[in-house]
Amino acid sequence: MNFSFQRLIRDSRTLSVLIMSSIVLLAACEQDKVSLSPGLTVKIYEVGRAVVKHERIFHGQVVPADLTRISFRIPGKIDHLALQAGQRVVRGQVLAQIEDSIQRQMLADASAQYHLSQRQLERAEDLHKRDALTSAQRDQLQAGFRLAEANLKLAEARLSYTLVIAPFDGTVADVNKELYEAVSPGETVATVYRNDRTDVLVNIPDILPAKVHQAKNLEAQRIKASFSGSPNAYTLSYLKASTARNPKTQAFQFWVTMPTPKTSFPPGLPVTITFDLHEAGFTTEAGLVVPLTALEATAQDGIFQIWRYVDGIVNPMPVQVVRITQGGALISGGLQMGDLIAVTGLSRLSAGQSVDIQHQNRGSSSP
Repeated sequence: MNFSFQRLIRDSRTLSVLIMSSIVLLAACEQDKVSLSPGLTVKIYEVGRAVVKHERIFHGQVVPADLTRISFRIPGKIDHLALQAGQRVVRGQVLAQIEDSIQRQMLADASAQYHLSQRQLERAEDLHKRDALTSAQRDQLQAGFRLAEANLKLAEARLSYTLVIAPFDGTVADVNKELYEAVSPGETVATVYRNDRTDVLVNIPDILPAKVHQAKNLEAQRIKASFSGSPNAYTLSYLKASTARNPKTQAFQFWVTMPTPKTSFPPGLPVTITFDLHEAGFTTEAGLVVPLTALEATAQDGIFQIWRYVDGIVNPMPVQVVRITQGGALISGGLQMGDLIAVTGLSRLSAGQSVDIQHQNRGSSSP
């Protein structure tokens, strides 16, 4: 019995040793497993040197030049309308006409009265020279003649109001009425625009209108433009600019123009405008260009942050976006040439976090 008890104690000790060894072994394996587990890997971007951008690129579109609404000055029913969108018209061409029988009758009556008053006045002048007619009687006939003359001009004007004519050589943009349709005074019948000029409308950011006072003679600036589908480059000049935001786009508007080339460009065609800020006298912009993927929005409006990598650790840094360029975001504040910033996994980063990195292409010197 003593022998069995001693054996049982030895077996228990052996089992304890085995259990402890297993625990130590498992702990070691778990530690190895944790140490072998890979950390968060992010791609980093090396910031290039600061850039000074003299030119700005804007996107606009061709718009009708001097778009003009055509309407009648008196009411009536359209009796003649031979128009369609895209039709070329010449200055003075009759575009539409309303029924004019009443106006013609009024003109005939006024003309008859005018000629009668004219003959009466001529006889009165002859009689007055022979002292057969008093000055008062002659003056009365002169007043009648002047009234008849005014009525004749009024009748002629009323007859002219039955026509709408092209104010310039141009193209019909749209036809808003149909033949035999009744129209009211001022109601648009058609719209036409000039075809001797090509205008381009560009929406521009807030910063440029605020600097217009810096510009040197905008009318003398030559602005480069390329039209969609055309291999040629064109030079345009400043036409006008808005002084308030467009209520639809919430942007300021800028018009440039040029004489229409042999191949005309239809309204709505996309246009790329290149504007030299330095030449126009605007203050040029300087800053560092970073990929858009490096920016993370913050709670503060207009302020973004980037994650700078230093010695294996990332930390956030606030930056201000000057503008968006074709090559990325032009930013100011904090960063320097050669800094490393994260461009992936931004939402998983926290201040002071250790990360593994994978290099991305270094920043260039131009946006």
